[in-house]
Amino acid sequence: MSQANSMLAESLLAVEAQAQTLKDAGALSQAFYHWVLEEDLPRDQITQVAEELCNEIAGGGRSIHAVSALGFLLAIDSVLGTSCRNSFSQGVDWLTGRNGGSQTSMASLMQPLAHTGVLVGLLTVADSERWQRFGSWFSSLVANLQPCENAGWRQELLAMIKVRSGLTLAEVPKVSLSTVGATIYVARGLAESITASADISAQVLGRIKSVVYSEPEQAALDLAAFRFLAQGALQIDLRAPSLDDVGLILRRLPAGLRRWTWDEQKKTPNSTAQKWAVENEYHFQNLLCAVLAPVFSDLRDEEWLASVGQKKPRADLVIPSLHLVIEVKYWREKSSPQELISQIGEDVSLYLKLGSPYRKVLPVIWDQGRRTEQYDLLIAGLSEIRDVISPVLVAQPAFMVLSHDVKQGD
Repeated sequence: MSQANSMLAESLLAVEAQAQTLKDAGALSQAFYHWVLEEDLPRDQITQVAEELCNEIAGGGRSIHAVSALGFLLAIDSVLGTSCRNSFSQGVDWLTGRNGGSQTSMASLMQPLAHTGVLVGLLTVADSERWQRFGSWFSSLVANLQPCENAGWRQELLAMIKVRSGLTLAEVPKVSLSTVGATIYVARGLAESITASADISAQVLGRIKSVVYSEPEQAALDLAAFRFLAQGALQIDLRAPSLDDVGLILRRLPAGLRRWTWDEQKKTPNSTAQKWAVENEYHFQNLLCAVLAPVFSDLRDEEWLASVGQKKPRADLVIPSLHLVIEVKYWREKSSPQELISQIGEDVSLYLKLGSPYRKVLPVIWDQGRRTEQYDLLIAGLSEIRDVISPVLVAQPAFMVLSHDVKQGD
């Protein structure tokens, strides 16, 4: 690692440490931290905090902070029960019934970070009536807002809330990546990017390198923006996707599962509640086909390869133009990493035998047990197998609690 990269790594660690202080603060700070940085929050902790917030909203001590925190939690875990959604709706009704008649009440209401939580919560529950009411209420607040110099990240969030709340639920704003606020909205799927500015990348990088943050909220925002912008430097050319692009797409798969269908109740009068469980290797392979086929036109599944003696190997997925085999694995909760490595090692030797048209194998693994603490060592081990590239692990989402263990093999 070069000296410059080493210094940047140290700066990032320092900024991460500042952002992580939010985890020890109140419920709103904790929920915001996990939402903006897309960091997992244990399901039991989400449930406990959500229950406390629901009780607070139902009581006389309700606050904009409680409503906002519950909104962030709903966005993090969209399958929180009906009672949480009802409490959030109750909190929104209370909040939008208040007005900023005095400067004191205006100051208590004009909190862009808290408004962001309310906004993402409303987007999650898709309540069009309350969404419209929130937009009108917020617009009236902004109209009476006194200009504030050097508002920084708060002003950026305020501007983005104004843009998003001025549209319908179904509309998605198109924004330029010219501020951290806009970058966060694009990163979290609240807006689409039309242009990127080199200035914002330089600004964020400059602040991170100087490690000068008086508020942990800005540290978290800059860290999230940096991660998104750095990742965006690896743009996929859809006209000529490369070997690296396969790994890039698959590593983003966990983020795409945030809106995976897992209904606790039916969404429309004429539908039924659906839970799209991924229970075996075949389910996972179908998901991967849906993700990869639009990008890689020659993707093939269940490809029989040349025999090795009496053995007739079959590859899960192949992309002939890239000479790539994608090895799909469903890592069951009771299976060890040693077993997984052995299986993949054996399969690689069969796929890439002498004369094979394939040169590389990319393992992509669905982890039923969510053993994230094992990932670094497992990826390092798989990467030591000759011609294995970019192993990808996808932890089963926290909301995907299966009603039974699948007994049969894959």
